[in-house]
This record gives sequence, structure tokens and C-alpha cells, in this order.
Amino acid sequence: HLWSLGLTGVHDYDSRRCFVALQMLHQAGELRLRVVKGIPLGDLPHAVAVGLRSGFGDDFLRIGAVKLFSDGALGPHSAAMLQPYENEVDNLGMLFLDSAQILAHGQQAVHNGFNLAIHAIGDRANREVLHAYARLRDYERLHGLPALRHRIEHVQVLAPEDLPLLARYGIVASVQPIHATSDMYAADQFWGTRARYAYAYRQLSQLGTVMAFGSDAPVESPNPFWGIHAVVNRRRQNGEPGPQGWYGEQRLSLEQALAGYTLGPAYAAGQERRFGRLAPGYAADLIVLNTDPFTLPPEALFQLHVDATMIAGEWVWQS
Repeated sequence: HLWSLGLTGVHDYDSRRCFVALQMLHQAGELRLRVVKGIPLGDLPHAVAVGLRSGFGDDFLRIGAVKLFSDGALGPHSAAMLQPYENEVDNLGMLFLDSAQILAHGQQAVHNGFNLAIHAIGDRANREVLHAYARLRDYERLHGLPALRHRIEHVQVLAPEDLPLLARYGIVASVQPIHATSDMYAADQFWGTRARYAYAYRQLSQLGTVMAFGSDAPVESPNPFWGIHAVVNRRRQNGEPGPQGWYGEQRLSLEQALAGYTLGPAYAAGQERRFGRLAPGYAADLIVLNTDPFTLPPEALFQLHVDATMIAGEWVWQS
């Protein structure tokens, strides 16, 4: 199914059972989808004990980041906020980890070669994560450790003064463009004017933030063209909320959108010299589209589909 959508690789955060299944497929020569396999925080001590590190593995199955959760989500009003939800004067959401707790986990991780991927939705959660990352960068320098490719998952809403901090600390914004159009009405209802700084992809890009685009599947469809449509148009596939899009000033170009789904994830995995480009010396991972996306009206981008998918020089799927 993922091949048919043009995906040649994924970043995955499922648990041990999934990792075992992927290893079995790989050992049998049947894993022909590249997987960067994240580790749940609860499994970090075990991973450290056996000597695993981020980047261990090969081109088809390798260890990725340690996954932490700093807050909840927008829908259940549990994303941790600096100010209360609209019309809920007592609700600031739920903060699961503050900056001191994140730093403690981060120190253990980086000392053993693991980068971090931290779920953060609300502006308070993102601030706590960014403050922790600032201190973690100091810790890495103090101990002569490399500056690892840490990331924030979702980065859904930021306080305006915090927007420059991802680029300042070299933190990857791992974002899901389809969320902007799925969540736009809820964001307006529950965050009010703060939604102006939600899913702020253009601002983050202009500030020099590296962005890796994904889907959050199975929460959303893994179809990358639906995400490309969302980030280029800031509109749903039915045209809502209108020609200007939802906070249309945050739209990105088609070139930027494509880079977000190719170069961005490769960079986040530390594999930007092997994947993410069609160039000499890079893996022969490519897709054939039914239409040149640069000739399509932007509002039709979600209709793109894949005629064939190649991974490592082998055609793995054809329509």
C-alpha cells in the first residue's frame, strides 16, 4: 500500500512487536521498504544496556530516535498551553514532561548516542521542549558529544517569540501538513487568535528551520500528495475554507513541499548523503507519477497518483 502511494521509506515509532516483525521480514529478504525505527522512552534503558545507538543498522532497517511525549493533543483539549483554552478558563491542557525531566532523559540518551523525537502540540509544551533542547545542546558541547539530529514531532502551535528557537538550536520540525487542514476549525475554536502561529510552516522555513514532513499515519492517511496539497494550498480537498486558504500566508511552494517529503526526512535520519535526491551516488529510490505536478493547478495536487515505484534500483510496484 505504501509503495502504491510513492513511499520508499518511513520513520516508525511503533513498539517492540513491530520492530521484531520488521527484523524477521529483513532476515527473510522481504523488507523492501526503508524503515528508520524509533524507540519508545520506556525501552531506552534496555537499548542502552545492549549497546544500540541511533543510526545502527543498514539502509533498510536502522535505529532512529527515542520518542517522548510532552503533552496531549488539540482534539481532547489536553495539549499543554500557556493560556487557557477558549471558553475554558481553568483548562491549560496536560503537561506530561517539563524541561527538567526532558533534560534528564535527554542526557541519558545523548550520552549513549541516541537523538530525541519529542511530541509537542501546545505552545507551553513546545516551550518546555525547546528550553530542554537549549540546555541539552550545552550538555553536548560540555561533554564533547556530537550535536545530534533532535526533533520535535508536530510543533503544532508556538508562542511567537519561540518561533526562531528551532533554527537557533538546530532542531528539526517534524510536522504533518495534513493536520493544518484537518484541525483548522478546531484550532480556531479552541485556540482563537493563537491559531495564527499554528502550523506556521512558512515562518519556520523563513527562519531557517529544517522541516521533515510526514503523515502521522494511521491518524491521517499516509498519502504524501494529500499533505503536499495541504501545505501548498492551506485548503481542504473540497476547497474549504476558500481560495485564500486558512492563514494562507503560511503556504509553501511546491518545491518546498517536495523537499519536505524527501530531503527533510533524510536529513532527520542523518542520511541526507544517501537518500532524498535523484543524484549520482544516491540510492536509486524513485517514483513515476501519472502527471507532472508542476503542470497541475495547485488545487489538484491531491489527485496525483503513482504509476510505478522503484527502491534500490528494483521496481517494487506498478499500477
